[in-house]
Amino acid sequence: MVKKWGTVFLALLAIVVLGILGARMLFAGRNGSGEVPAGAEGIRRLHVEGSGLADENGDPVQLTGMSSHGLLWYPEYTNANAMKTLKEYGASVFRVAVYSDDEGGGYVQRKEDSLRLACMAVENALSADMYIIVDWHVLTDGDPLKNLESALEFFGEITSRYGDCPNIIYEICNEPHDVSWSDIRSYAEAVIPAIRSNAPGSVILVGTPQYSYAVESVIEDPLDFGNIMYSFHFYAGQHDEYYNEAFDSCKKNNIPVFVSEWGINYGVNGKPALSKAETFVKVLNRRGISWVAWSLCNKNEIFSAIDPACGKLSGWEKEDLTESGRLFFGAFNH
Repeated sequence: MVKKWGTVFLALLAIVVLGILGARMLFAGRNGSGEVPAGAEGIRRLHVEGSGLADENGDPVQLTGMSSHGLLWYPEYTNANAMKTLKEYGASVFRVAVYSDDEGGGYVQRKEDSLRLACMAVENALSADMYIIVDWHVLTDGDPLKNLESALEFFGEITSRYGDCPNIIYEICNEPHDVSWSDIRSYAEAVIPAIRSNAPGSVILVGTPQYSYAVESVIEDPLDFGNIMYSFHFYAGQHDEYYNEAFDSCKKNNIPVFVSEWGINYGVNGKPALSKAETFVKVLNRRGISWVAWSLCNKNEIFSAIDPACGKLSGWEKEDLTESGRLFFGAFNH
């Protein structure tokens, strides 16, 4: 779960410049007035029903896709052709990871860059007719209450630009830790109404304790809002197969679960835990649980979907992907 650092400076600079220019045009044209953004016309509005997602007809929906890495490090992989490539492989959702507060840079440190890059990533995913998760990526800050005002500001900016766009799902705290569910609940009770003031029909994902691993902690005291799902995160080789028990408990208690981040780590043998990952994603697909894999970039680490030697920013073929990436991309169409 250590996800930091690295990207080519010139590529980042180019993306930031494009983001600045594009965001200026974007911000002038999106003011939450009710206009349906391009890319949303054919999208089914989703809602939470039972322990999962459903469309307007009540039919179950499972979203599957990829997460960006932190936008301030790998923004180039959120381009429009990258989104098109994911869609061609069968992905239906893209997660836009906006780090909240990080020593390497986050919204708190680089507000304008973070917001511009987030909006450009959303636009590119919209152009591919994909669902988008706007992720307030709490990680090193741990306690989401630490930057509550910044979170309110960020979600206020995003929802004022996109209104109640049916493509967009909001994830309000990625991996809270060293805090109780009660603390996270207090944070959620402040942020959710702020989002719903501009996006009343939105689905919202709420992180859970222990880096979003202790999803059952919400069972005794769930939030008093509709259209809420609770995040569960998993890394094969790092976590055990406790997830089956967690999913059973949540389903029994009508707690909707969204696996908003999962990936592949090394197993006890020092090799990528591919077999455990394959088992996990098969469980998700069999149960119809929506999921997003970490991450779409070529960073030289086991979690990356793109091979570090690959310079392509879209149009990836099998040989351009890591072992993890081949597993992820092959699981979209299950």
